[in-house]
Amino acid sequence: MIRKIKLLATVTIVMLSMASCSEDFLEVSPENVISEDNLDLEQLVVSAYSTLDYRYNTGEFRDNWPFDHAPSNWCFSDIRSGDAYKGGGGVGDNPGGGMHALEIHQVFPSSENVYNLWRAIYFSVFRINSAITAINNNPDFANSEIRIAELKVLRAHFYFEAMKNFGSFVYIDENTPIDQVPKLENSFDTNFLWSKIEGDLNAAIPVLPNSQPELGRVNKLVAYAFLAKAKLFQNKWEDVITNANFVIAGPYRLVDDMEKLYSAPGYGNEENVFAIQYSINDGSEFGNLDFGNLINSPDSPSDDTNHPYLNGDDFDKPSQNIVNAFKVDGSGLPLLDTYNSSDLIPRDITTPVDPRLDHSIGRPGITWKKWQGMPMQDNWNRDIASYGYYVRKKNQIDPYSDLRASGGFPWAKGALDWPIIKISDVMLWKAEAAIELNDTETGMNIINQIRNRAKNSPRVYDFNNPSIDAANYDIELYPTTGITQGYARKALRMERRLELHNEGHHFYDLVRWGEAANWINDYMLTESGKRSYYSGASFTAGRDEYLPIPQIEIDATGGVYKQRSGY
Repeated sequence: MIRKIKLLATVTIVMLSMASCSEDFLEVSPENVISEDNLDLEQLVVSAYSTLDYRYNTGEFRDNWPFDHAPSNWCFSDIRSGDAYKGGGGVGDNPGGGMHALEIHQVFPSSENVYNLWRAIYFSVFRINSAITAINNNPDFANSEIRIAELKVLRAHFYFEAMKNFGSFVYIDENTPIDQVPKLENSFDTNFLWSKIEGDLNAAIPVLPNSQPELGRVNKLVAYAFLAKAKLFQNKWEDVITNANFVIAGPYRLVDDMEKLYSAPGYGNEENVFAIQYSINDGSEFGNLDFGNLINSPDSPSDDTNHPYLNGDDFDKPSQNIVNAFKVDGSGLPLLDTYNSSDLIPRDITTPVDPRLDHSIGRPGITWKKWQGMPMQDNWNRDIASYGYYVRKKNQIDPYSDLRASGGFPWAKGALDWPIIKISDVMLWKAEAAIELNDTETGMNIINQIRNRAKNSPRVYDFNNPSIDAANYDIELYPTTGITQGYARKALRMERRLELHNEGHHFYDLVRWGEAANWINDYMLTESGKRSYYSGASFTAGRDEYLPIPQIEIDATGGVYKQRSGY
């Protein structure tokens, strides 16, 4: 039986060798402090893994409840890319103080959301560096080479997060002298930054085993997956295919049932190449739960006991644009160029749609997972006037699951892991690389594998008559020959949205494709006719592709850190 790596949810380690990169970190007083003197090295490594969920026991609210800077990137990708509206109780309902500003691309260097993300990334990096140093100082530790390799992949992950969100970071590793940390500048040299990320991955690959006895630990294929993704962001297509092939040849597969993939703890283990591990009954107050997505479950008036989760805050609400993207033509294929020319209305069950729509997005009148209390209701939305009728259904736990944390707060949370990399994502990286190399047949065949899974997966059934489908579902496969590279590219980009929407990917895809400014400005202009808060909003090319460097960090270094142009 595969065991989960048991994460330390309630402790914070002392920085064993490094000080922080700003005075702010130096003033944090960790609670329940543990160090080399009272913690063994394996626990130090697990403590480094526990930073994947951006939770640190400092006593500060933001370090325990990271929903304003979640590791799923819903507030830095979903709501900035047309996959979702911010949601909640209106434009003034702003966790972190600036979430609506993120949505309309009016972010300032003083943003608390942006600072909290930067802070979380560097808390993680310093914990990893401390663990590496502790292992290096204990040469008799039996697993030293493998554990250091795992830690280097974790460090590459966090610097990758800095790269795609800020386009800049301060590189600090276990060899950086403590007195040099405040003197290091943040670099905007992309070649240098990618070399540091790839350096950690390339150092780890020869050391790591192909598999690990504990679910959630980094293995060789995880490192190859991150390396493939790094090459993808640099348009190094041959390298994408080479590294993706190692992962695809491994044990991961597309699971059969999409409803269970998004709902049942453990079901996605074969599809998840690397995921944040969550648990219940682990000695912590609520469990080691996905608090980054805590506020994204649907609302309920007066804690209705017929509601699947009793209540919720209704953030990260799927947009009308992403709902429209699921419409299909008479051949069961996406409307690549015209999907947004008309809106799919909330209770329309006759227009043909991709069946993934109702697995991943809650629509009024449609069955909610296997819940028998009621189908989704209009009043599961907190603010229909501002954000419409759709709620996030994807990656909300099965209400009947034995691994749910409770019948109430923390709402739709439990031991349902969050996927950082899925095999579907890796497959689509390879498909994209093949298409960019003009091997459209290979690319389209891979896309069809993704679509074939969706075609054969059990459908969402009608609430009143479970023997029939809840809506008019239709999905077919693309032709694989006789198509242009341009058509294949459109199909690939649409498939990434349909398969991976509201999982924190679309904004970064738009940036690396060079489409962010045009796509997002067109989106906000169209949406302004439905959502008045988009009126006058604009995306500034050359600036808004990346977040500003937090002003508090620039000030703390006395101006050593430099701001991105335009902020």
